[in-house]
Amino acid sequence: MALVRTFHPARLVLTGEDRVRFLHGMVTNDIEALKPGQGCHAAMLTAKGKMLADLIVEADEASLTLVLDGSLRDKIKAVLDKHIIMDDVEVADRSDEPALGVFGDDAAAAIAAGTGLDAAALAALPNYHFLDAGALRVARTPELGGAGFHLFGEARVAGEPLTDAEFEERRVEAGTPRYGVDMGEDRLPIEAGVNDAVSFTKGCYLGQEVIARATNLGHINRRLVGLILDGEALAKSGAKLSSPSKPEAGWITTSVRSRRLGKVIALGYVHRTLWEPGVSLTVDDGRTATVSALPFAP
Repeated sequence: MALVRTFHPARLVLTGEDRVRFLHGMVTNDIEALKPGQGCHAAMLTAKGKMLADLIVEADEASLTLVLDGSLRDKIKAVLDKHIIMDDVEVADRSDEPALGVFGDDAAAAIAAGTGLDAAALAALPNYHFLDAGALRVARTPELGGAGFHLFGEARVAGEPLTDAEFEERRVEAGTPRYGVDMGEDRLPIEAGVNDAVSFTKGCYLGQEVIARATNLGHINRRLVGLILDGEALAKSGAKLSSPSKPEAGWITTSVRSRRLGKVIALGYVHRTLWEPGVSLTVDDGRTATVSALPFAP
């Protein structure tokens, strides 16, 4: 049975003749390459390359839609408005529309049964691409690792409710960082491991020089990794990690108890000398954390 979860994203819609050129210069991925019905993962950065937002961009014939965490709506709208000077671009807020996440092997069939869309066409959607049925939009999402979709607009989909706690468990198992928890304004996108949000070949965008410099140097100092923790207790966010060779080895951002793995697992930032799978670190509560490849679970 499909897993169904209500969520509350921000959705900002850009229209106007200059929308593609404008947004292409504002985010990390290649907006000019998008065709109607296609989408991509992207990030919006500060001039120092740090993440202002993690977002999805969806392209229509006459608009671009930004989908991002609901808490970022006002901040990112203000950033867009600040940079729209002589550009023919308008930003509309459509964050009040209902939104559902539908996940699992039966997700496409469940959506098809509730909306009339073709299950095979839904299952064939690449990540971030979408189909519209009237006022309803169904977009593919990889956030839980397997088959997943975001529905925007009025829809009824039969399935088992997915609680916020269960969503977090599956998100961490999939190794998907969450903005405001595992990444934020103190992180580069390539440190957070969201490399699919970055085009390394496109032209200039805000913060590009920092990303290009880090890429050309061939390394970053820390990176988000998986961690398997000893014991049954969750680790607190911000818990420090150490090793004999490096007392300040990193820190934990999120931990959950994975029922599928039967272990406490976490996401965290670890120094490049210690981030290989199998390396043992010590949490500040005394237990061992073993670096793991991501995702934890298929």
